[in-house]
Amino acid sequence: MLLSAFGLAAACSNSDHGPGEESFSDTGQGVFVLCEGNFNSGNSTLSYYNPETREVENGVFQRANDRRLGDTGQSIQLHGGVAYVAMENSGIIWGLDTATFRVRGQLTTGQTEHMINPRYIHFLSDDKAYVTDLYSPYITIFNPRTFQYVGSISTRQEASFGYNSTEQMVAWGDRVFTNCWSYSNKILVIDTRRDEVCDSIVLSSWQPKSMAMDARGKLWVITDGGYSTDEDSFSDNIPHLYRIDAATLAIELDQALDTDEANVQLATNPAGTVLYVINNDVYRMDVSASHLPVRPFIEAPRGANGRRHYLYGIGVNPRNGEIYVADAVDYRQSGVVYRYAEDGTLLHQFRVGITPNSFAFK
Repeated sequence: MLLSAFGLAAACSNSDHGPGEESFSDTGQGVFVLCEGNFNSGNSTLSYYNPETREVENGVFQRANDRRLGDTGQSIQLHGGVAYVAMENSGIIWGLDTATFRVRGQLTTGQTEHMINPRYIHFLSDDKAYVTDLYSPYITIFNPRTFQYVGSISTRQEASFGYNSTEQMVAWGDRVFTNCWSYSNKILVIDTRRDEVCDSIVLSSWQPKSMAMDARGKLWVITDGGYSTDEDSFSDNIPHLYRIDAATLAIELDQALDTDEANVQLATNPAGTVLYVINNDVYRMDVSASHLPVRPFIEAPRGANGRRHYLYGIGVNPRNGEIYVADAVDYRQSGVVYRYAEDGTLLHQFRVGITPNSFAFK
């Protein structure tokens, strides 16, 4: 049961805690919100939200452990009562108890052979997990129980502009798909039985940013189209939405989208029958549809100057299908999280840390 007097519980003392460490005890079905912070500022934070009481506790990592989370919080995944947080620029993966928010273990670059800037974590079992990387041409394998380095998978990629990135991971049978984001146009296919790259998919657009698997075994991929600015130019900055058959690797749909001003992202509903797309606004489409709708499902808020806020992340609660949208606002002030019902009705909004980017549901 989630403690309704959460703030009071946090203030209680615990003999196992050092000076300055707060005591938390939460066994409810709450939501973690990872806030990326600003690059090289060391101001990443972790928030925890109770949907039942609508209470939010910000900065729970620092409050429970009396130390900072680190620099550039990239992703968070839950497994076996532990929240695994990948801190890209700090080169560390934290393992936190989901009830107490206290550190249970960690994996650092010094413990591994090839990990440089960890991005995402994918669990194959209780004893085996993959970690993708921004710069390393390897995917790290570690034991999530012991936080011990196990090995690595060569992606066999040549660096482009210094990057060798692999990003999100999506499973289908004995395969794991991972997108190569920075200055690349590939999706790699990993054989999890042999822990090796066995195939790849080349896209017509650059920089696949986010992926999702639907109920029919179709892999959805959205690109950000590269970068196009006055000072520098890489590709055309036009995002594309793809639907790929996971069994045959055939591209079945390729739709060019409006030029993005924010962070393109994908998510599905719990049944895997509906796709949500962030591209400036939030769009919703049935996975059997042939194109993204013209009208948005949820419009991004606008500031006093009329400019859209930067929608930066999306997550769907697997228990009830509620949609959580992260608003970075302007990347400088505290971000906002919007919680919507499945029909798009706004249920609640609350402030978190700087640049919220991802959610994890207990």
